[in-house]
Amino acid sequence: MRILTTHLELVALTAGDADDLFPVLDDPALGRFTGDDPPVSVESLRGRFAVWAGRRSPEGDELWLNWVVRRRADGRAVGYVQATVGADDATIAWVVGTAFQRQGIATEAGAALMAWLHDALGVSVLNGRIHPEHVASQTVAARIGLRPTDRRYDGEVVWTDAPAPPGS
Repeated sequence: MRILTTHLELVALTAGDADDLFPVLDDPALGRFTGDDPPVSVESLRGRFAVWAGRRSPEGDELWLNWVVRRRADGRAVGYVQATVGADDATIAWVVGTAFQRQGIATEAGAALMAWLHDALGVSVLNGRIHPEHVASQTVAARIGLRPTDRRYDGEVVWTDAPAPPGS
């Protein structure tokens, strides 16, 4: 699975991508709004990616799709995007290293991911979950066509591209 954009290449994530992504993800600032700790080691990250590369949840009822985001100009890994695809919808997320933020990468990668999910898999509704204080991710979500809802999931606001209910 490969998705090309003007400036980026999204490539199906494998355990081997841990070497390139470890220095990007080894940053406590990335977990400020997610609560995630940096990976302990390249080996631990490789193990996590090996599970993700199976492309199925342990129960087998969801697709777990993950792509390493690389700049096309130099092939450098700058983050990843992911989609958890269920029977009725998909939940998407993006992580871009702090050194690469504020360059439009999350917006370009997120928009490409959404288009691919709609076109290639026929997913009709896409959702994201964003910490209520994470303004940068809210900005990305709005730019790629998601809007906030009144729903919450683990304290995060659910954003969606589903049609707004009548009267809202």
